[in-house]
Amino acid sequence: MGWLVGSTLASLVAAVIVVKIFDYLLAGMVGGFANAARMGLFVVTWTAVTVKSGMHGVTAQVRQLRQGNTKAIEALTKVSGKS
Repeated sequence: MGWLVGSTLASLVAAVIVVKIFDYLLAGMVGGFANAARMGLFVVTWTAVTVKSGMHGVTAQVRQLRQGNTKAIEALTKVSGKS
């Protein structure tokens, strides 16, 4: 549950910062296009940060699985080599 809270907070902060930068750079822009762009930037940033943090966890799990498989294969080949 802790990874979910951390990921959510990081995504929120990054998305808000990107929207603030957008507002600062294009302060005079108003209307439907500006609102759609603002919302799109928020969603894309939120998604990118969440996916990146999630993939970090997946990568760690895959690395552990590969190490376990390697150890199991080595143990099996040692046993079959002695027979």
